[in-house]
Amino acid sequence: MQRLLNTLIGNKGIAQQTKTALIACVVLLAIFISGLQYFVLNLPSQKNGQTPSSDGIVVITGGQQRLDTGLHLLANDVAAKLLISGVGNGLNKVILANELRLNKRQRDMLMCCAELEFTATDTRENAIAAKKWIEANKLSSFYLVTANYHMPRARLAFEYEMPDINIHYWPVNPSDLQLSEWWKKPRLLRLLTREYVKYLAEFIRLSNNYDS
Repeated sequence: MQRLLNTLIGNKGIAQQTKTALIACVVLLAIFISGLQYFVLNLPSQKNGQTPSSDGIVVITGGQQRLDTGLHLLANDVAAKLLISGVGNGLNKVILANELRLNKRQRDMLMCCAELEFTATDTRENAIAAKKWIEANKLSSFYLVTANYHMPRARLAFEYEMPDINIHYWPVNPSDLQLSEWWKKPRLLRLLTREYVKYLAEFIRLSNNYDS
């Protein structure tokens, strides 16, 4: 009888632990979903208005619209230098211009005033490479150009590496990124969820670095 009683008490304890764990998982999932929704609803957008001049432009590769935007800023004398960070090995300006089907004006701007950076493979390395370029060219300010969903994480990394540099942010809204009812679109949901997780990981990593 005592053994049966102990078994029942043990099973009750296990059931209580399981219930507590399930409640904790539900709460954490709700917090994560709320955070994801806030992240998506507050993605940065480029406001119309004056575009102050700057010393340089840094474009993080990942889509033609980003490079188009960087070249547009360059052509409009917003800055005189352009860094394209994260270009794949084996590419050069001619190949890049051909692959992206740049027009003559864009090609001219690319050839005269842009520098390609080949070593960066992630956002953190983009920031480190940009820092070296900024220091080598003695710049005190620049525009950071990347996709709007990538900008929050990029901003963390770039501000950590260059706290004393004046960074202007130019988020690009990809033409295929339609945020209306984004939760109903599996590809978009995966993209935004993955980026939100990366943002959280970068935030935690840099918070630990600041504390240490």
